[in-house]
Amino acid sequence: MLLTCQELNNHPHVHELLVHSEDLISAIIKHPSRPKNLAHTVTQLIQGIYVHEVRTMASEEGSSHFGALSANMQQLEEFSIKETAQAMKLNAPGLWGLLGALLCEDERLGSNKDVVMSDVPEAVNDYYWDQVEAIELEGFINALTSEGALNIMPCLHVNKKVVLLSIMMQSTNQKSNTLQSIIRIFLQSMHTLQNVVDTLTHIGISISTDAIHAAVKSMSAKSQNAMQDLGQSLLTSYAYDNFDVDLKSHVPIVEKSNDSLKHLTSGLMFPLQHGVTIDDLKCSEELWRKSALNTQAIEQDLPPHKTWKDLLSIHSETEVTRDHHFNAWIFLMNSCTHGPEYFHHFRSEIPPPEVIEEIPLHKTSITAARAMDINNSTVSGNIRAVTELLAQGGIFDPVDFDLESPDISQHVVLCKSI
Repeated sequence: MLLTCQELNNHPHVHELLVHSEDLISAIIKHPSRPKNLAHTVTQLIQGIYVHEVRTMASEEGSSHFGALSANMQQLEEFSIKETAQAMKLNAPGLWGLLGALLCEDERLGSNKDVVMSDVPEAVNDYYWDQVEAIELEGFINALTSEGALNIMPCLHVNKKVVLLSIMMQSTNQKSNTLQSIIRIFLQSMHTLQNVVDTLTHIGISISTDAIHAAVKSMSAKSQNAMQDLGQSLLTSYAYDNFDVDLKSHVPIVEKSNDSLKHLTSGLMFPLQHGVTIDDLKCSEELWRKSALNTQAIEQDLPPHKTWKDLLSIHSETEVTRDHHFNAWIFLMNSCTHGPEYFHHFRSEIPPPEVIEEIPLHKTSITAARAMDINNSTVSGNIRAVTELLAQGGIFDPVDFDLESPDISQHVVLCKSI
C-alpha cells in the first residue's frame, strides 16, 4: 500500500523503502523461502523496462529513422558512433549496462582504470592484439600511448553495444535503421558482393537493396540540386584535377595493356566566403581589356611587365619592420617549445603576435562534383573539363540546353586546375 498509493508518495517510510530498494530486492531473491517463480517474475518485470527503452529509442522522436526517399548527405556527415552510443546510454541505461555485463567488459578491463599494457594479464593482452585490425587508426594510436593503454577495448565494446541495440531497434520499428543505412551505403561504395550484402541484411545490420537504391537516387538528386543552387549564385569557385583508373578485364585479351587505363577528371565546388558579392566579380571586361592575351587590347591599357626585382620594393619600411617582429616572435616560440628544456617555462611570457590585418576563419563546405570522362592533359581537355564542371553547377550555354542559366558574360568565375 505504501508503494502503490499515490497519496503516500511523500511518506517517510516510502522514501526509506526506495532508498534501500536494492538491498531489499537482493535480500528477497537470496532468501531460502522465496517463491519458486520469483526469478521468472523479476525477469518479466525487467524485460518490460528494457522493451520500453528499446521502443522509446526506436520511435520517431528518437531520431534514429533514416528514410530512403528523404536521405541527404547531411545525415551521413553528421552520423557519429560516439554520439549514437551516448544517446543509447542516456535513453536505455538498463539495457546498455546489461549488454556491457554480457560482453564481460568489466572482467576484461578490471576496476583499475590507470592500468598500462605491461600490467595487463596475458589473456587480455592477447585479446587486445587480436582486435588491432578492427579498430580505427586514431583509436589505435591513442591505445599505444600511456594515457589510453586500454582505450581500444572500451571502444570495441561500445561499438558492439551500438550494433546490438540497433538490431533490436530495427526489429521493433523497421524505420529505425540509421546504422543499417550507413553500413549499407558503405558496402555500396565498396562494391561489396551481393551475397555478402544479403547475409548482413538478414542478420539485421544492413538495409535491403531496394532501399539503398532509393537512398542513393534521393541523395544524388538533392546533391545535384544543391550544386546548381550554389553554382547559379555565381559566388562559387571551382577546382579540378586528373586521376587515372585502370579498368582491368576479368578475361585476358590480346590487345594493348594500356587500353584499360582511363584518364578522368574530378571536380570540387567551394562557396566564396569573407563577404564576397556578385558585384565584386563583375570585372570580366576590365580583365580582358588589360589581358596580354587580348590581341585587340590598347597598349596603354596593358599593365607594365613585372620582374623579380619589383619584389624588392613591394613592402614599405613599416611593413618590413612588422615582418621582423613576426620573425622574432616565431623564433622565440620555437625556442621555448622545441628548444632546451630550460626555455620551456618562458613560453607563457611571450605575448601574442601583433594583428595587422586578420582574415576571419570560416568553415568552408566542399561539394564534390561528378567525375568526368575527360583527359585534361590537353588544351581542349581543359576547356571541356571547365565547361562540364560549370554545367554541373548550373552554368551552361542556353543554346545547348533548354534550361535557364545565369548570364556570366560580365562576371568572373574562379577556376583552378590542381
